[in-house]
Amino acid sequence: MVLVVRSDLGLKKGKIASQCAHAAVLCCMRATTGSVDKAKLDAWLMQGQPKIVLRVDSLEAMHLVTERAEQAGVIAEIVRDAGRTQVASGTETVLGLGPDQSAAIDALVGHLKLL
Repeated sequence: MVLVVRSDLGLKKGKIASQCAHAAVLCCMRATTGSVDKAKLDAWLMQGQPKIVLRVDSLEAMHLVTERAEQAGVIAEIVRDAGRTQVASGTETVLGLGPDQSAAIDALVGHLKLL
């Protein structure tokens, strides 16, 4: 699983951590709905639930990765903040990708830098 954080928002560490947790939960919930995705979820769980956190510099860049993931059949879930602390309600903060094969996710985000 990969979590893609928008660096342009200037979120504090704790906020990033909670938004990434939201993304991971959303992706896991989505993976339980289909047999292929469930198999990928089971494999990911057996591997120790690896997660990598990357960054993008804009909302547009996050949307581009989301579109590419959807075209490739990779689970893509965007976290929209409730707006109680650092950003306005509905702000898209983190994109969760997977669980899926490493090669499928790497093809989408291999060019991005670690957070």
